[in-house]
Amino acid sequence: HHRDLKPDNILIDRNGRNVFKMTANFREAVKIVDTPLVLPGADQVRVRVVYAGANAADVNVTAGRYMVGGTVPFDCGLDYATERELTPVPSLNPAFTSILPTGLTAYIGLDEAGRIEIGDKVLITASAGGTGHIAVQYAKQKGCFVIGMTSSGEKAKVLKGLGADRVINYKTENLDEVLTNEFPKGIDVVWETIGGQVLETLFNHLAPKGRLVVLGFTDSYKSENVKEVLRHGYGFHWVDLCKNRYSEYNNGYFDLAPKYVKQLIDDIETKKLRILRLTPPL
Repeated sequence: HHRDLKPDNILIDRNGRNVFKMTANFREAVKIVDTPLVLPGADQVRVRVVYAGANAADVNVTAGRYMVGGTVPFDCGLDYATERELTPVPSLNPAFTSILPTGLTAYIGLDEAGRIEIGDKVLITASAGGTGHIAVQYAKQKGCFVIGMTSSGEKAKVLKGLGADRVINYKTENLDEVLTNEFPKGIDVVWETIGGQVLETLFNHLAPKGRLVVLGFTDSYKSENVKEVLRHGYGFHWVDLCKNRYSEYNNGYFDLAPKYVKQLIDDIETKKLRILRLTPPL
């Protein structure tokens, strides 16, 4: 991501803080910093970082929406491990960077929150995105009928190649009409990451005993209007809901992480799970 950066673009910060401006524009918010290497102590392991990813959560951190006190500079990193939580990988495959947080979010979220079962109709929003394309493949692995939402014909082709049974191009199709006409009994599991009108439409198409899994509000991620993001027109705080998701993941499901990390590594190694690396991203 930083091939165009020159040495004079690198700052020195002894504490590793890399956010110098509070904004939803991630590129403007962060800088590359140089920090002293800390020697490992007794019973510690030094890990060489070969690949690192920037995720949607990082954008919300640099915008000051959650997990920070609001005073710059600070560190935007969220993915970390203690020495007891290190997991060896069989190779230096950049696809393994998808395991945290997107892979675990998809696998644990669909199993534990979505409670997906064979034959369920599962709708994935932003289905060609980082978490979405993993969720599509995992739901297919579990024997579900998978509906992907996306915004272009190119992305639709990719999703079909990943196994999606029906792809809805919301730029050219009316979401409400498609769901009314093609899925009159409703959707069993909705994987919702967008918010706004999309969420309202999908909520109205949940099947009896359906499950709505809310992961974010990408419709407002780039907004600098904090009030718009916090309320998003629905009378409650989306950011608080997402905070609770992180709390739930870190606490309620943390014990499941080793099992799913192993499964994700195996799925990537055996090519049961394809990780898309596209520029520009889908």
